[in-house]
Amino acid sequence: MAIHFGYFADGTENHETSLLKINEVLSRLVAISRSDRVLDAGCGYGGSAIWLAQHIGCSVVGINVVPFQVRDANRASEKYHLTDTVRFHIQDYAHTSFPNGSFTVIWGLESIVHAEKKEDFISEAFRLLQSGGRILIAEYMLRAEPPLSESEKNIVTPWLRGWAMPSLLTPMEYNNLLAKTGFKNIKTVDLTEKVRPSLRRLGTIVVWGLPLAKILRKIAAINAEHYGNVEAAYYQRMALRAGLWKYMVMTAEKQ
Repeated sequence: MAIHFGYFADGTENHETSLLKINEVLSRLVAISRSDRVLDAGCGYGGSAIWLAQHIGCSVVGINVVPFQVRDANRASEKYHLTDTVRFHIQDYAHTSFPNGSFTVIWGLESIVHAEKKEDFISEAFRLLQSGGRILIAEYMLRAEPPLSESEKNIVTPWLRGWAMPSLLTPMEYNNLLAKTGFKNIKTVDLTEKVRPSLRRLGTIVVWGLPLAKILRKIAAINAEHYGNVEAAYYQRMALRAGLWKYMVMTAEKQ
């Protein structure tokens, strides 16, 4: 149920284990406990939300704008008998219907990168959090210095286009948005090396898969969207090798 990258550390046996491990690592970074009420913003198929409920015991609400993913996430919640603690809804995480102070933790795992305006999401997260609540954003962030050249931007652009990501921010840009909104105790953690094996795995698959995708696209066996998704993974790999981005985690508190 995961559509994110995994975390590799001592004892990580395989890719599936790494996908679960990153939930554990991130939950520690934002100090989630059994008493928390978590909003999984951009929940995908609900894998992280269900892990949090199963392993920590907190209540989780997952939201997503993709109907079939929300449908499958709710089916998974029923399968694991978690409907009392985990619920999924179709909502835009930048403009939700929840009352002020509805949550103690906002969880954004490789999802906020899809926001048209990151500041809209951060403002909404601040509104939704109770005093003392925490936010976590884990995703791809651009190199700050030196600024990307035109040729480097040409590597990043097809990646963004293929994965429906309007833009990437640098860690400092996120820091400034969080601080401007009112968040305090902002912390940044670089997980690139722990996530790199998962990224490398996708890159290896794409090296072989992209030529096939080109053929399938030429004969109209796949559509432009599917081809763009494969092509994007190729450029993500190229951008990582060129040092244009890192996998970063940011946490902050509403005080």
